[in-house]
Amino acid sequence: MTGQRARAAGQAQTAGAQALFHRVLPADRMSVRQTLTDLNARLSPHVSADVMGRVELVLAEVMNNIVLHGAEDAAAFRRIHLSAACHRNGVACAITDDGVRLPGACLAPPPARDLPPDAPLPEGGFGWLIIHDLTQSLAYFREDQRNLLAFNIPLLTEPQ
Repeated sequence: MTGQRARAAGQAQTAGAQALFHRVLPADRMSVRQTLTDLNARLSPHVSADVMGRVELVLAEVMNNIVLHGAEDAAAFRRIHLSAACHRNGVACAITDDGVRLPGACLAPPPARDLPPDAPLPEGGFGWLIIHDLTQSLAYFREDQRNLLAFNIPLLTEPQ
């Protein structure tokens, strides 16, 4: 291998390594907020602002759901494990936690909400609708007392 090729291979390897993010964090709001800030700093040089915005929105929804709804005992100390990797088709994400089982209704594609145009929107209940709409290959698995949620945020959104 020539020196130039070796340097190029090393640069590609380094660039790929910078496009990875992994964090183990306490399941609390401030840790989620700091993790999203750190994730943005790590991945934003590698993806468009649109992709980064979708990644942050989906991860904020998922991790805040874990914080708010993931414990039978609200005082129990819990951890969230987050991994994200940029690849040629988007950003792959995997989140694990040791909270309660994810309700099956969250995984089913949500029904469309038909609201009159002038009706006020409900306060909440849009999180899983957002998650389903912005992700591809959404998968959930539970083993022992751990939840694993994995998905891909595509580079381009397909017209609905």
